[in-house]
This record gives sequence, C-alpha cells and structure tokens, in this order.
Amino acid sequence: MPAALLACATLKRILFIGLCTLLLPLPALAATDPCQGSRDLVVVGHMDDDLLFMNPDLLSAIQAGSCMQVLYLTASERKGGLEYMYSRERGVRAAYAYMAGLANEWQQARLMVGSASIAQFTLRARSGIQLSHLRLQDPWLGPGWGSLTPLSRAESVPGQVVQTLDSPQQSLNREQLVQTLAALIRLYRPTSIRYLDDTNPTPYTQLCWRCTGHGHPDHIASARLVREAMLAAPGNYAQIGYVDYPIQEQSRNLTLSEIHSKTEIFRRYAWHDQHACKGPAICQEPAGPAAAWVQRSYYTSRADYPASLLSDSTGRLSFFASGEQNDAINQWDVDEQRWTTLGGRTADALSAFQYPDGSPGLFARDATGQVWVSRSPDEDEWLAWQKVPGTRVLHTPLVSRHASQAIAMGTDGHFYWSAARQPDYGWSPWQALPTLAQAAYPATLSVDTQGRAHVFASNQGGQLFQTYQQANSQWQPWQAVPSPLISGGLASIVNAQGGIELYMRDRQSQHLLRLAQNPGNQHWSRPQDLGLSYVGIPALSLGEQEQVVVAIQKGPGGAIVLVDKDQIYEVEKQSASQPALYKLGGTLYLANRPIGPKQHYRLLERRHGKWVQVALTQAPPPGGGQSFSEAPAFITQPFVQP
Repeated sequence: MPAALLACATLKRILFIGLCTLLLPLPALAATDPCQGSRDLVVVGHMDDDLLFMNPDLLSAIQAGSCMQVLYLTASERKGGLEYMYSRERGVRAAYAYMAGLANEWQQARLMVGSASIAQFTLRARSGIQLSHLRLQDPWLGPGWGSLTPLSRAESVPGQVVQTLDSPQQSLNREQLVQTLAALIRLYRPTSIRYLDDTNPTPYTQLCWRCTGHGHPDHIASARLVREAMLAAPGNYAQIGYVDYPIQEQSRNLTLSEIHSKTEIFRRYAWHDQHACKGPAICQEPAGPAAAWVQRSYYTSRADYPASLLSDSTGRLSFFASGEQNDAINQWDVDEQRWTTLGGRTADALSAFQYPDGSPGLFARDATGQVWVSRSPDEDEWLAWQKVPGTRVLHTPLVSRHASQAIAMGTDGHFYWSAARQPDYGWSPWQALPTLAQAAYPATLSVDTQGRAHVFASNQGGQLFQTYQQANSQWQPWQAVPSPLISGGLASIVNAQGGIELYMRDRQSQHLLRLAQNPGNQHWSRPQDLGLSYVGIPALSLGEQEQVVVAIQKGPGGAIVLVDKDQIYEVEKQSASQPALYKLGGTLYLANRPIGPKQHYRLLERRHGKWVQVALTQAPPPGGGQSFSEAPAFITQPFVQP
C-alpha cells in the first residue's frame, strides 16, 4: 500500500475524509490541479509567528491559488490553558479565512503523521488550505527568558521529551519530532517549505526579550527541526527561512499597501487572543513590537550563494548579490567601489547575463516563485523589474550568460525555457520542455555555436539526460547520456572547440566528474573522475588561453579549489560562499565571500599564473529592499556606503 494511503488508513477519529486528497502524491491528484502547481508547507512554533514574520508572502501565495499546509508545533498556551489554546486556534483560522476571502468555516480531523497525532482544520470552501496543530506544551521551564521551553529542551538536550497538552497525550523526543516533520514533507510533497530562522547563534539559555539580535527559543528550535527534516526528506522544493524578532531592528521594507493588508490579517487573529485584544471594538493591535513586525519581512541568509560577476558594454565589471541585511538586489561597481541598491526582495541567488547588444541584465526570483528581470540600458540606470510571464519556479533561472536564454524548474516539477525577444528586450513566456519523469534539480544549459540550446538534467534515480532545440525550434525528447549515476552539482560550458563539457557529482564517490563532447560526432568521452568532493555547483569559465577552468568549494565554509589544465590547486583556504568565475578582456577573475559576519566579497585576478586580490567590497547597505512590483521605473541614484 502506498505511504500516503497507509497514512490515510491510520487516521484517527476522521471527521472529514476528504482531507486525504491533498496528501496523495501529485500524479494521483485530479487532472485539474486545485493548487495551481504550488503547495506551501509552513512550520512555526506559535500561532501568529506565520502572520507576523511570513506575510505578505503567505497572502501572495494564497491569492495566486497555492495550497497551504501550516503546522503549529506548540499549543501556544502560555498565560492560559486549553481554552486559551483553542481561542488562539480560532484566531489563526479567522486570519486564513480572511486571507482567502472566504467564510470562516472549517472541518476538523485527526491525522497520524510519523510518530504524532495532529489536529487538522480544513477550510470548507477551499480544501487546499489546512491548519494543523501538534499542540506541544509551551510553558517556560524556569522564570522566563533565559530558560528553556519544552520544545527547545527536546531539541537541544539529549534524551528529553516534550508532551502534548491535549488528548490523546503524547510524548515526543527530538528524533520523533524530526521523523514527523520528514513524514509530513513526504506526504504533502511541498513546492516550498517556509520556516523561521535557525541561524541565531545565541544559546537558548542566554536569549532575552528585546535584546538586539535575539529570537525566541521555540522559533529557533522549530526551524532547526525543520532543517534536519529536510535533509531526511529531500525533494524539489524551495526553502525559505524568515527572520523573527530581530526584524524590528532593520529598515522598514514593506509598502503601505502591504503593511495595511498584513495589519488587517493580524487583527483577525488578535480579536481571538485575549492577551492581545478584548475584541474588535477596542483592539489596539498590532501594538508594541508587533507594530514594527507588520511593517517588515526579512529572509534568513545562509551566506553560501555565490555572487554574480558581469561586465557592461564598456567593460566595467560589477558584482551582483542579494543583500544579507536588506534582501534587495545589490550591484557593486568595481571601478567606482560603491553599491547601488536595485530594489526587489528575494531570498535567492541572482543570475546576471548580457543581452545581444552587451547591456547587462538580471534575473531574480521572489519568495512566491515569480521570476523578475531587469536591464541596464545605460550607465548607472536600471529599468523597473518586469515579470517573466508563465509558471512559477523553484529556483532562480539559470541563464546562458551571452545568449539570453534561460531554464528553470517549475513548481510542477517540469523544466521550462525562455528567451529574450528582439528588439524589445522582453522575455517569452515560459515554454515547457519535454517531460522528464521524476526530474531532479538542478539542470544546466549551454548554447552551441549554432545558437541552439542544450539542456542537461538528471532524474531522481541519478540517470543523466539531454534535450536540445532542433532546427525547427522544437525540442528533442530527452535522451540518456552515458554516465555513472549522479547526485546533482551539474554545470556545463561550450569549450573553445565548440564541444560541450559537463561537470557533475558522482553519486557513489561524491567526486567531481567530467564528460566532454566531440563537436564533430556528438559522442561523449568516458567519464573522468577528478578526485574532488564539493558542495553546490561548479563555477566554469574559459581561461586566458581559452582552456576550461573549474572552481569548486570543497565543503560548507571550506576551501576554494581550481581545476585548470588538469592541474588542481587551492585558491582560498576558507570561504563562506561558493566561487564565481568570469573572464574579461583576457583576464580571469574569481570572486567569493570570505568567512565573517559581514557580507564582503573578495575579487581576485590572475596575473602571470598568480592570484592577486584587486577588490574587497564593503557590506551592502542595510535598506533598499522592497516589493518588485512597486519598484521605481528607473533606478538611477546609487547608494554610496558612508
């Protein structure tokens, strides 16, 4: 019996059998997808964490038709008991019904997931919106701040358990909590997983209320459990972490319309929370810190994304990076040594490229999966962000740097292609590639000397495949490429002879493999094991003598290693980010983010075989992030770091 059907068979006290539908694997769903291809899994510690720290993204996803499964880990009953817990649950139901624009009517069920029995509420008029409650007890295990909670103790102290507040009473240890979350991921098959900030370095017992940079122990614990569950249940889904209390210390980054809608949503919840309001007539919420939180939304940064390097038509070189403190798109001009903030709000890496006329372009992805593009027609000027029409995607598109073609994986698990149009610089709607069964991310794109796009990807079993554009612009069905089984890490480049070289991670050894294509007969060489383990995706460039140069990061926070003419040598001993390579005017450049709390980038230039540092950026400015859709028509005034 399939796992999802087995889970449905073990449901306890079922009151609404229809909820099983959304837990079936995607192929078993009806032909008309009620989720519009997107399924969000949200995991937080308390009822209201999602409303205060994850909006307006939740509202945007719901309005776009996404299904949403929200799991509240704790009973959130501090200062009360069961009745207070129930009132807060009524509050979040009211808020989600308001977001959906539907009647606040729900059906309740009990669901067995992993080791836990979970209370689940399904919105009657839209079954794709479900709120689930594990109801773990939530007192301070001491006098208050600086004390552990049951959840943070179970997460951090070996052998400890946390009990549920309601009946049936359950006791869960850390492993069982992780297993439960991993089981939910496998059953729900989300396209996005949203969680709180797991990176806060302050020990639980040293956290304090309103202290700079401090969060809540349950917020941190919930996020760490989710992060571990994702390792146990990998898949094609976006991962978005949200900063919690510390956003009050950052610049306001929501528009007035976003603040208004976020405020109204939170009030629908607060009317049911007796410690926040006494009802709609006399409710002052959001007040205190909540008044600051509804004006802001910031993402957790893992500091491991590589910067993008690109030159404009005049040969001026720039870095492009998402700001770890402002969530905006930022450009560092190497000659002027200054940052320009280009707006937008994103949690992802960026893709920089050149249009056929040499003008720079940028792709970015927002936290709902929408792709945005901008172009710089003149020096110090960027046009307003424009949507690329069509499907929502799981990751920032991969763009052929000089051919203005892009690929991405849609939230439906299929690959899509787009290209820049001439002469208006717009991008064509996303076009679906032939279906690759059980496709896995990432894929890679190369454009050959005839201008035809070649896309390489693997399935979840590790088999490597290729599709390409034919002379009539139609796509060839996927064909197997002779290769050992792989586990991602895909990158490709067209070498000086016009053949495509592929780099990938061997599934068995985890080593970097190389495959080379003969441009004359299209046959592939035997796989070459380069003997290097690495994380992420290799950076590729042609070198000074038109040879292929490969840069990798050996591990998280580890060394940057270069492969050049079959010679292997270390460039940096430690790096926070993966490397970026770029050749300009016969000179090869390498960029990376050094280890440290500030978001600096180092630029190295190879001179006579030796790497020399030629630039070290300042950190991007703290403000400037904003909605892509409300950015100015022209961004012309750079922010100069004081």
